[in-house]
Amino acid sequence: MKKKNLVSIIMNCHNGEKYLQEALFSVINQTYRNWELIFFDNASNDRSSEIVKKFKDKRIRYFYSNFINLGSARKIALTKCKGDFIAFLDCDDYWNKNKLKFQIKDLLKYPGYGISFTNSYFFNKKRKKKLYSSAPYDGQIFEKLLKKYYISFDTVLIRNIHLQKLKSKFDQRLNIVHDLDLLIRLSMSTKFRYLNKCLSWWRIHEDSFSKNKISTINSEKILFLNKLKKLLKKSKNKKKYLNLFRENILQSQIEEYLINKNIKK
Repeated sequence: MKKKNLVSIIMNCHNGEKYLQEALFSVINQTYRNWELIFFDNASNDRSSEIVKKFKDKRIRYFYSNFINLGSARKIALTKCKGDFIAFLDCDDYWNKNKLKFQIKDLLKYPGYGISFTNSYFFNKKRKKKLYSSAPYDGQIFEKLLKKYYISFDTVLIRNIHLQKLKSKFDQRLNIVHDLDLLIRLSMSTKFRYLNKCLSWWRIHEDSFSKNKISTINSEKILFLNKLKKLLKKSKNKKKYLNLFRENILQSQIEEYLINKNIKK
């Protein structure tokens, strides 16, 4: 019988051997013990499979797939989850040992909130910086997220009941902004609660702000804008909301221009 308040953790992996062990240990060492790990191996040809299978823990469930984009991989992994709560951790990031404990306790205390998110450290070999220098907006944040998406996906904990209410979960067309797509749609129907603790570590890579990546993000945001037009078809505030997201796209396009022209702000 499934224990109450089970957390399903989705870890999508494609050739992630370099940092994978650190990510896995951060799950194994969670002080909150009622979890399962859905490890979705997206056609890795390195030692990723070997590394995860060394962890003899029945809570780790391994799945292999031929190569598909990340939006599709997340969508399939989600169908494997049995938990009341869903969390996401990439194989190059890691968590504080108390992450799940603190977030579960907080969400159970506030049943009117569907999603918990926290502060996070963005880091590489040279530096470490908090994502938020001051507390971000929480509660009903649909408009805020449209204008500027500010949540790090590795920090979220989602009540699965809200995910199941969506007609579609992850958009298979999206390889980068699938989290933006999912969380903005969820923000239309539930409140977000911010927990003011740094509980996750998000690794900055050399290509994190590359020309190709920024360009792909902007292309995918335009796809989401077209989806948003349909979602807001009956909304009295449709024009306002669409304009907010157009501002979001414009800021991204400015960033793309600056990167392509190699201009420093």
